Amino acid sequence: MEALFTPIDIGNLKLKNRIVMPAMHLNYTPDGEVTDKLIAFYEERAKGGAALIIVGGCAVDEYGGYLNMIGISDDRFIPGLKRLTDVVHRHGALIASQLFHGGRYIHSSFIGRSPVAPSPIASGLTREEPREMTIEDIKYTTDSFARAAERAKEAGFDAVEIIGSAGYLITQFLSPITNKRTDEYGGSFENRMRFGLEVAGAVRNAVGKDFTVLIRLGGNDFMPGGNTNREIRLFAAELEKCGIDAFDITGGWHESRVPQITMGVPRGGYTYLARGVKKVVSKPVISCNRINDPFLADKIIREGSADMAGFARGLIADPEMPNKARNGRLNEITPCIGCNQGCLDNVFVMKPIECMVNPRAGRELDAPPISKTETPKKVMVIGGGPG
Repeated sequence: MEALFTPIDIGNLKLKNRIVMPAMHLNYTPDGEVTDKLIAFYEERAKGGAALIIVGGCAVDEYGGYLNMIGISDDRFIPGLKRLTDVVHRHGALIASQLFHGGRYIHSSFIGRSPVAPSPIASGLTREEPREMTIEDIKYTTDSFARAAERAKEAGFDAVEIIGSAGYLITQFLSPITNKRTDEYGGSFENRMRFGLEVAGAVRNAVGKDFTVLIRLGGNDFMPGGNTNREIRLFAAELEKCGIDAFDITGGWHESRVPQITMGVPRGGYTYLARGVKKVVSKPVISCNRINDPFLADKIIREGSADMAGFARGLIADPEMPNKARNGRLNEITPCIGCNQGCLDNVFVMKPIECMVNPRAGRELDAPPISKTETPKKVMVIGGGPG
């Protein structure tokens, strides 16, 4: 697995290997403040050998995030975020903050008012009509991304990632499904790209030319009438001109009927989306979705489909996977089985995430690591299947 463990540069950062932990909603921060539970969770993954941990989403605006989401919309969040970055750095990993605004995916019950979106079109998730953003709203939100990036830099993050995937706000501007505007932010594809490009430019200007900026893109909306990989490639090429240092490529919208991370999806089944983007950009590309095997990740990189591999649920299941793979302890890796019962299912009902194959996930403070006993006993497992 030489390719997987070859260092790579992203912007001004040198990653010790090609293993990235993408951002996931964890529901570990009830009031937006970093908690000991959150720190312990990410510390375990930093110890385990991942090169880059992307934390988030981190809400850039008090009206743009879910409940229990990490806050980065105010300076008061900086001290807690600094505690987190210090702990991750202590174990040799790099850490990025994912800058988040959910647009019409944010329910009014979360924020006490109507959510905003490019056009007043309800999503299939919330079933409520958002308020159409004014030009003033757009400028304010663009500035919110920039100010959040500044806070991330001050808090010690090594990079920021802008989320432009999964049907969230930037995606809502880009898609003809959700953008019916008739001004400079709607209509043509060039106009629909405008908000995302302005956010990328504002973030770059806020953090300076030497700070690393990534963007997460859905490689295909997987929605009837939505954007395909062709449009996403065009968008990515324009984003590179705005100073984006790396592209984190995932699947489609949360509303999509196309299965994307369930166990029935072939492992690495959406790598072709990253491969498509890689053809049109010169900066590194991360491939995500259903990559839970270091051999598969190494193959994806060797074949040139992507430069890095994103292990999200894979590192919930086994935070030590990178170190185990590097040291040849492959039989000891606990793979993610794609059941989604403890992670994604919990997110949708606003519960802290857990893991069906790793009982310590989310309980790192309460459950000490398992160590070898000095008094071994013989154990019989009944009902464990053949053999």
